[in-house]
Amino acid sequence: MAVMVHNVHRELAKIVQMITDKNGNLIVGQPELALILPLLKQNYELVYEIDGLKEIAFTGQMLDQMDLVQHVCERLEELEVQCT
Repeated sequence: MAVMVHNVHRELAKIVQMITDKNGNLIVGQPELALILPLLKQNYELVYEIDGLKEIAFTGQMLDQMDLVQHVCERLEELEVQCT
């Protein structure tokens, strides 16, 4: 699987760029937190799902359950398509 940069990562990067001062310090207030917190939750859910799918695929491979591995790989590919 390729390294994935999901849209949530791009949005977080845009916000960090907007709130970084000339010295490289992040200036985070309530408006910035309101933008960042939902993205952090979405990132958590994405990482949790990907890690879980990889664990299932590994277990399926160890148990020679290739139908399961194929199903999991299809879902991982769906997630990868979301990355631009």
